[in-house]
Formats: sequence, structure tokens, C-alpha cells
Amino acid sequence: MNKNVMSAALAAAVASAAGGASAGQYLAGDFHNHTTCSDGSTSVKTLTRKSLEYLDWFIHVGHSGRGSRDCRVSDFLYLNRDSEYNRGLWVNSLPAGAADIKGDVSYETMRNGSQVQAMWRWQSLQEYNLGGIVDERELPGNEEKTAFLGLEWVVPGHEHSSNSISTGQYGETPNSDALAQFEYCFARNSDDTSQGGGQGWTCELSPAGNDTIKSLFAGRPEEGIADYNATLSGGININDGGEHVKSTAAVLWMQENFPGESFAVQAHVERQGAFIEDDDEGYNVEHMRDWNTVAPDIAFGFESQPGHQGQYSRGSYNAGRPSAGLFTFGGTGCYGAAEAAKPGLDFDGTPLTQADFAPGAEYEIIPDNMDPAKVTLCRPGVRTMWDAMLSEGRRFWFFASSDWHSRGSFGPLDYETTNDFWPGEYQENYVWIEDEYVDDRAQAIVDGLRSGNSYTVQGQLISGDLEFKACTRNQCATMGETLKVRKGQMVFVALEVTDPSGKNNSKYAFDNPSLLQIGKHVPINEPELAQVDLIMGEVTEIIAPTDPEYYNPLAPATTRIVKSWDDFGHPGRDRGRTWIPEKLKKDKRERMFYAFRATQDAYVRARGSNIPAGTPNERDLYGNPLSDHLSDNIACDDAACPPHVGGVLTADVEAWADIWFHTNPIFIEVK
Repeated sequence: MNKNVMSAALAAAVASAAGGASAGQYLAGDFHNHTTCSDGSTSVKTLTRKSLEYLDWFIHVGHSGRGSRDCRVSDFLYLNRDSEYNRGLWVNSLPAGAADIKGDVSYETMRNGSQVQAMWRWQSLQEYNLGGIVDERELPGNEEKTAFLGLEWVVPGHEHSSNSISTGQYGETPNSDALAQFEYCFARNSDDTSQGGGQGWTCELSPAGNDTIKSLFAGRPEEGIADYNATLSGGININDGGEHVKSTAAVLWMQENFPGESFAVQAHVERQGAFIEDDDEGYNVEHMRDWNTVAPDIAFGFESQPGHQGQYSRGSYNAGRPSAGLFTFGGTGCYGAAEAAKPGLDFDGTPLTQADFAPGAEYEIIPDNMDPAKVTLCRPGVRTMWDAMLSEGRRFWFFASSDWHSRGSFGPLDYETTNDFWPGEYQENYVWIEDEYVDDRAQAIVDGLRSGNSYTVQGQLISGDLEFKACTRNQCATMGETLKVRKGQMVFVALEVTDPSGKNNSKYAFDNPSLLQIGKHVPINEPELAQVDLIMGEVTEIIAPTDPEYYNPLAPATTRIVKSWDDFGHPGRDRGRTWIPEKLKKDKRERMFYAFRATQDAYVRARGSNIPAGTPNERDLYGNPLSDHLSDNIACDDAACPPHVGGVLTADVEAWADIWFHTNPIFIEVK
């Protein structure tokens, strides 16, 4: 059977089984960003308004802890940390000044050395942040858009997590009381003991929940004190630092109290490298398994594609920290886009030593005084930590974020950046939202995120109308779902994406420097789909914490690319033309099909990029992304290349040059 006939047959099989799809649509959003509530540069209203220009839904977060700036008025127009007299400080904006600040008294130091009283984040969440979001979402033109409040939780034992509790945020009188209590109870950078300014907040787990934590951490003293409730003083967390046990108790608290209305997605999970006992930085695979085990409705994914995509070291990942994998791979951390070794070990199991980091040694890019236990090595490939979790059958999803703070050395309204992009300007989480939701839009977003029916896109590589299905002759499943089949039954996989015509959000129009290496002339702001891969893994069973494999981040060797497509036939450029009249450009719908016979439980996921396999400094021969620090070997010498990149492919130009989409998986269960 020739290729076209086979594709037609597969398409017909999928079409015949796909009649019962639910009504809804993919909506684009972002859940990790910052304002002057923490360390951002814009007010809540400014960021919400700008984000809703790009996106369908928006969750404003910002770090837990405390802050001196009133993020209702503190904006990029105000210099607000110079002295105690600045308008944008809580002590100067509240009617009664410092007397309106609740909880234990705490201070921050201004640039001139003066000290001003700070507000605990739980109070700003509960009393001041949501109102500006409500104002913006009710503006004309935003009737079909969703905006509410979240939190970038500073996590006990680790770095950060993007969280929200939607309860009350679309109520008749909108409130964020539940989210504020979570922040009060579990932020490791908050030591307020006021029980929420006298609201009586305490932080216990139920006896059954506490027993769950004790059982999980029996024999694991490096993770903290297993009896969580016993560590509390009057029901209050007095000391959160360094204890993974307490972060796991926190997500279980969410599961016990707000099971359908909350989420905790670990943020930029590779950035701080490996977990170190009594430290507060990295995540290992066992920590993600722990969270997902105790709170599967809450801890259902990770943000392995970080924000900060415009930094000189993409994603703010670098060997000096050292980040897991040392750098990103195609803008994504190695837990989601490459293969990780166990912390402190090489891939063959040999312990790393500081001699491995010495000048001339294999890993000399790592500082030679680095603790080897903090180093996680990564290599190109598809046996990722994410796939290791999927191969257990865990419903654990891949997400991206903007992590908006500022545009670095440029102003917020410039198009260049050496730091961040506005939410939705560069990265989008497309989440399937059922049409049935009318009254509680925040609940719809949380349910959509939990469902796994979502995908991520960089640089508008594809549109928001992706279709990804696995079907038998009479039924289909999409991302986050399970297709149940008989052993030996044929499974038909269909992936359809739209490669949009015209320009994306980039203002750069010179030829993509990465593609110039292989003789392709494609404007950087008119990307074209070059390769799509279908990845398959076998599913076995959940690994127990007593099994050494619980600590292994490498997916089984059966995880593989089963099909790649690279023949997308872009008219004109394939014939050597470098310019096509605007009126001739059309969106191109790409349809890809694959069939296999089901013999055991499995999953499939897909990814795609604008750069083909074998491109120097970008892809290996299979299309896997290489470490992003190699882009420094690519010249950006077009006359229009901006001065801030210094003649090499880096910063925001690198981000626009190398873009991807990633789907979440479809599971296949063999009866």
C-alpha cells in the first residue's frame, strides 16, 4: 500500500471513530508571572490587561513571603524601592499606613538603607490583589476571558511551584481566602505566627493524612521529619526550611481541603539542580513521585519549559548553579526534553568528583569547586524523567510559562528583551475547556489543566486547533485520556496541526541564523514546521518508594521515537525562493497518521519544531534538541541582528529562532 493510500485509510478509520467528541475549545493561558506584589516590574492591573491582550485565560501568581510594594499602584512608572518615601509602598498607600498591615511586624530595607514595614503575602492575596484582576476581567472585550489569582509558592525543601486554589474567586463576592490560608501555612519564606492576623488559621493534616505522610517517609530521614503534625506549634508551621516532607504535606492539605479546585505545578524544576538535604533548591524524580502519589488531583504536572526565555542563558538555566542538565534543551529543561542521570553520577553509574570539573576534564564547564552531589547530568534523547513517570502510568502533564518579571535591559514596552516575554507573547499553554462551564470560569481552567488535554507552543509555531487522537474502529481518546483496546487490536493515531501563515509576534524579520547553517532562508518571524516526532513508551505499574527505581530519572529503554514527519512541502521556499507575496500565504493544515497493533499498555505523545534533525548546534540526527549553550557557536551577523546579542545567537533572538510544540500523552490500556 503506498503512502497516500495508507494515510487515507488511517484518516478514514479515525474519522469513523471520532463522532462523540465533547463540545469545547482549546484556550491559551499562562499561570506563572510576577508583578510588584513580589519581584516583578508591573502592577497587577497592568500585567492582567497586557496578558489578556495575548491570552484567553490568565492566572497571576508572584512569590510567597512578604513585600513592601503596593502592587495596585507600584508600576514601571514609579521608582518605588529607593527610599521610605516612595508612593508605591504599602506604608504610604494604605489609609492608616503601617497600622493597616496585619500579622507579625516585618521589615524590608530600601536602596537608601532605610527600613519600611512589609506586608505578609497572605494579606495582600486576601485583601488587595484579586480586586484589580476582577476590574480587568470585567472590562469590555474581556467577557469571554478568564483571570484569577494564584501563587508562586516558595517551597519547603525545594525552589518554587505555581499554585492556585480557585475557590471563591468567581463567587458573587469574589475572594481568595483559601489561597491566602495556604500561603500562610506552607510558604517557607513566611514566619508569621499570627494565624492570619487573628483569623484562627492552623495548618494540620487530618489524622489519616498525617499517617499517609508518615508511611511515605518512613526510613527516609533525609526528606525531613515524617510525623508532619508533630512538627507544628499550636497548629502553625514555625520552621519550613529544607524539609521535603512539609512540601508533600502541603499538597496533601490541598487534596484534603480543596481537591477539585486547586493545583500545584512544580516550577522551572531543573533550574536549581539536584535536591540536597537541608537545602531549599532542586527537585529529583522521587519528589515529583511523592507529590503525585499523595495528591494526584493537585500535583498533576510540572513546568519543565521555563520562562525567562529571553535571557542570555536561556530559561535562566546554567552550569554555574548548576541546573540539572546544566542548560535547557530547545528551551525546555532536561526533565522534559532530554535524558537525566541520577544526581551525582555519570550515566554509567560512576560517581562524579570535582576532578571531573577541572580545566580540561569532561565537564569543565561546571565550576571546579561544585559539590558533585548537586550535579545532574543530561544528554539528548527521549528517555526523559517525564517519560519515566508516564511509563508508570502516572497522569502527569507537561506545562510551560512566561515567568514574566521584566524585559531585562529594555523597557516593558520595547520589543527586545534580555529577560522575559509578556505572558502569551512567546509561550502558550493551550488547554481544552468544556463549553458547559458558565458561572465559575476559574474552576473550568483548573479542571482543564488537571485533565491533561493540553499542549504547549512557543513562538506561534502552530495554532490553537491541534487535534491529537488515538482510535480503534469505534472509539477515540485524546490527550490525558485512556483508549481501552483488546490485545492485538489495531490502534490508529492521528495528529493534525495548523502551521499558520504570516508573521508571529517577533519583530525581527531577518533570516533565522540556525537555519542559515543548512542553507535555508526562512525569516525568523515567519517560522515553518520542519519536523514532528511521535514518541511512544510502554506502561508498567507504579513504582514503590522502597524500590531503587523510584529514584531513577531515566525512562525505560523501550521509550522511543516511533515515527517522524519532515515532508511539509512549504511552497516557494523549497524551490529556492526566499519571499512569498503576503496575499499568497495561507495557513497550512498538516495531517499525520500512524498505526500499530496494541500488545501491551502504552502511551503516545508528540512534539514538533521549526528546525530539522541534524542541524548543527541545534539537533542531533534524530531531531532531539541539543544543549542550548551550543547556540553561542551560531553567528547572528545579519545587518538587522540587534546589538545586544553581540553577533551570536543568544537572548531573545535565540528564543525566536528555536521553537517547539509539545503535546501531553494519550494512554493505551490493553485488556
